[in-house]
Amino acid sequence: MSRYGHAYDGVVSAIRMEFPVRSNDVTIEVDLLTRETGGGPRWVYLRFAFRYVSSFRFSEGNVSYRVLGDGARVTWSGEQVTLDMDPGPNGIDEPDPDHASGFFVTGSFCYWKEEPYLEHPAVDKP
Repeated sequence: MSRYGHAYDGVVSAIRMEFPVRSNDVTIEVDLLTRETGGGPRWVYLRFAFRYVSSFRFSEGNVSYRVLGDGARVTWSGEQVTLDMDPGPNGIDEPDPDHASGFFVTGSFCYWKEEPYLEHPAVDKP
């Protein structure tokens, strides 16, 4: 995530969930709109797809989570990968072991890709 400035002030643009009837392969996809660091202020979509989701939390009614004011963190623990979109203040660099995230997804597999964001004059031009 450091390549994308840890998505500080990025935006959650979509969350899609699939609960198959005859399988435990719960799938959650998360789309983040964030800026790429280093190469200038270019906006990109980061699209994450989690398979075999074991846990998730999207705090009900808190629309402030749409903007990632504290950024996002990807962590691996054993055979699980987590996208934490509520790491708390300084949670990217100095995780607080007592912090309970209100906005995350954990699964056995995570696929991701970067897609360009088509230039929009109101967003990309001063």
